[in-house]
Amino acid sequence: MKQGKHLSIIVNSFNRACLMPDCLGALARWLPDNPYGLSASVHIYDAGSTDGTEAWVREHASGYGFPIHFIDGRDDADRSFSAGLNRGVAHALDLYPKTDYLLFYETDNQILSAEPVSQGIGCLEAKDRLGACGFTVKLRDGQAAGVGMPFPKLWHFLLGKTAMHKLKLERVRYAWEDRGSIRFSPVDVVFTSPLLVKPDAWRASGGMDAAHFPFSECDVDWAKRLRDLGWTMGVVESTEAIHDNADAISGWSKNRAVHYHRGRLNYFRIHQPVRTALVAPHFLALRHLFERIFVALAVRDPERRRHLGGVCSRLLGSVWKGYQE
Repeated sequence: MKQGKHLSIIVNSFNRACLMPDCLGALARWLPDNPYGLSASVHIYDAGSTDGTEAWVREHASGYGFPIHFIDGRDDADRSFSAGLNRGVAHALDLYPKTDYLLFYETDNQILSAEPVSQGIGCLEAKDRLGACGFTVKLRDGQAAGVGMPFPKLWHFLLGKTAMHKLKLERVRYAWEDRGSIRFSPVDVVFTSPLLVKPDAWRASGGMDAAHFPFSECDVDWAKRLRDLGWTMGVVESTEAIHDNADAISGWSKNRAVHYHRGRLNYFRIHQPVRTALVAPHFLALRHLFERIFVALAVRDPERRRHLGGVCSRLLGSVWKGYQE
């Protein structure tokens, strides 16, 4: 990696104050005195947290050895994940127009050393049309965590997420390339947590589509649009990147099932409109009905049956409106 590069780090936050010390503390252990001459700034977009996030950031921002900018989104008309990421990037590129690389780095991430970032930047520099590079990530206990997926298929969506998971239909199949001490694999979709991005690729794509993908599937749609523009994605093999929320569930997570179905349906309506029109919403409604019956008959625990039954009923009731409630 060439000396003198600037890295703008984008953190998207909503009621995750409990994760901030580990998230930023991991960077503070290596970023101020990294051996690559890499300078950095952190841009925290906060979507109106009520857990003291702003107060904590403003109290501790000066102690990390790199500038931390707080972006107050409480009055924004759109405070979705996608809108927050778009605003965070815009803020970073406005303050640091010569940013060489963006790093999407969420509150549930920790990057433990300079090595993965250096390796990721090395791959981005070596491959002209590589627009984004992530890392193999792990949980805090060392187990592997999800890094990405192949581009989704419509019939997988019709089967349902549980069946997809059990059949491993969206498992990443790596094709490792050895580049000296770096192992790199192309991946269709690399999740934004964490992810190095070339500003040129971001600008070419127009950023996240917050209108159609405010939360779930925004990274899947973005990866597809990047590919359509001639950019690719991939990951470097690393043991130094963590993606683990430590069971700190934010308000964004409460409607995960509806967000997922809405986003995935929008993805297929945009990228495969003819095929999708032939099967949605009728086949999806049929799946939700079968799922509702299965839960009622097969789930023995009353509390779990009530919860899952409610999710199925909610999906069945909203599928006719594209999962808009």
